[in-house]
Amino acid sequence: MRRSSEDVLRPASGPVEGGDGYTACLPVLTAFNVESYHLLQSDPSDPTLAVLQQISAQLKGYTLTPPFLNATNTTAGSHLAPAPFQAPASAVWLNSLWFSSLVFSFAAALLALFVKQWIYEAMVGGTSRESARLRQYRFNGLLKWRVGTVVVVLPILLQLASVLFLAGLLVLLWTLHNTVAAITSILVAIVFTFVIGFTLLPVFKSDCSYRSPASFAIYAVLRVICNEALRVIRAVCKVIYRWSTRWAEWRVQFDRLGVFAYDGGYDSMPTWRGRDQNEIYRQHGDLSRAVVTTAYSTTADTKFLASMPVIFSDLPPEQVPMCFVDIMCFMNAEWGHWHLPDRLLFEDAITLPLCATYGIRHMLARSDKGTDGWANDTQAIFRHYFVGKESSAELAELACKTLCHYALEHRALRRVFGNAFTTLRLMYDEQGARHTYDTLAHAKAMYEVEMAAWDPSQGFRSFRDTTQAVYVLLHCVRATISGHSRLTSSQTDAMLAWGRQELARLYEWVCHLEWTGLHKGCLAISGDAAAILAFPHIASHHLVRNIIDPVIALCSTPSGLALVSGEIVSAIERTWSAARLAYPDFVEKEAGFVWSSGLDQIDARLAKLKTVHQLPPR
Repeated sequence: MRRSSEDVLRPASGPVEGGDGYTACLPVLTAFNVESYHLLQSDPSDPTLAVLQQISAQLKGYTLTPPFLNATNTTAGSHLAPAPFQAPASAVWLNSLWFSSLVFSFAAALLALFVKQWIYEAMVGGTSRESARLRQYRFNGLLKWRVGTVVVVLPILLQLASVLFLAGLLVLLWTLHNTVAAITSILVAIVFTFVIGFTLLPVFKSDCSYRSPASFAIYAVLRVICNEALRVIRAVCKVIYRWSTRWAEWRVQFDRLGVFAYDGGYDSMPTWRGRDQNEIYRQHGDLSRAVVTTAYSTTADTKFLASMPVIFSDLPPEQVPMCFVDIMCFMNAEWGHWHLPDRLLFEDAITLPLCATYGIRHMLARSDKGTDGWANDTQAIFRHYFVGKESSAELAELACKTLCHYALEHRALRRVFGNAFTTLRLMYDEQGARHTYDTLAHAKAMYEVEMAAWDPSQGFRSFRDTTQAVYVLLHCVRATISGHSRLTSSQTDAMLAWGRQELARLYEWVCHLEWTGLHKGCLAISGDAAAILAFPHIASHHLVRNIIDPVIALCSTPSGLALVSGEIVSAIERTWSAARLAYPDFVEKEAGFVWSSGLDQIDARLAKLKTVHQLPPR
């Protein structure tokens, strides 16, 4: 009995031998094809069908005339032969698609076997020159006979086999049941949509990661078509341009056409790899930056940050701040909004600040220095700088020179000057870094600019910055006379001469300091009266921290004691007495602003200063 089309969906049972990727689908396709090819022929071995056909023919030859049954026609056995069998169109399409799929699968498996043999035969062992020459000879043969192209064809054949199999499956289902066929058709359409999309996207987008041999083949064909079309168009344009040159008044209008016609490389499609190289050249800055920042954002290992300054000189100017923007985005996503992990603050307080100082130095060499764009880019780098619990000689020297220079270039950002001041105080005074003449010269230049900017009308902010500048002066003088800095004798003499001059300037500033009105901008709690009450606490804090204690440290050495005159010590004491008269009412310690107060210790520190300087008490 001839099998029905439903039987095709039930492959023959039995074990299927495993294989590699190119042979695994052969048993499945073979099982379906064994069942489907029966649809193309009748089944002559079915006796029931033959008997029924004969009975039907005999019944047609009888007439009923009651009470008799007469035979009006007799049919010889030779006339009972069945009509020629004609396979339905669905069976023809089904078998055409499935057998084509089987052929493609078999071809892929066979080619894969050949490729394995070719590559195995091309392998050459040994390290001698003869082996190297033979290896190169066979490699040249692989390139000459395009073995790589054959390898690319293999997955394409399997993809074609899959497409043909699914198409045949739909043909079969539409002959069996419309609902099942419709659902399967929708699913197959979705699959084909994704497959076509994944295949075509890399053809038009070089950065698309859905690359496949099929995409490469489509791009190669498209490139040949487009370039040939352009060649034909250019040939036509050449003819038109040559024709236009006969009339001088038309030649100008056809100049562009001539440029297009005779520019052989104009708008031609590059090769598959050439397109990638063009994009890499256009994005070389982004890619170079991402080499380091991606490594850090993937591992959070600061050793990758340590190598980042090496590439700064090779990056376009706008890419340097983008390195730090990438780091900031990673930290925001990993630890929250600009939250440095504790291991950066305590375990590795050198790598990121050192990287930031190198970035700022690179920004200070830019030609657009001083513009708003430059200021924004530099601040994006500067926010990664911090002073940790430890430092290195390289970081201290680089940070001192860089921040002092940055503070001069961008005085509007007062945080830079504050960080430069903190760097000198922590890295040099507390952590013991050694100055060079270059670092002292940078600190000296920053001090002179800040001291010249003293403006009592600016209130507390100007007072705070000026006292910090005084600290920088005293720091430079103490570093010079301590012998700890790396200075020559001539450099030491030059710094001491400058120190004497500026200490006299300090005396003049302290003597002429007017306290009234300096509380402006010093609101610890709401209200102007509260600011007046708070100011003595904060002013005493800056006097003790930035002037009195550094002068005590300077006078603790014989050379420093010789530099600081008694008039300076007396002037400091008098100016604090003037502050008490200007702001007589002090707030209790329980107020919220005593965190910055030096009011409870300034009298003792003044007494200590007078003792160190051996002045008689007042």
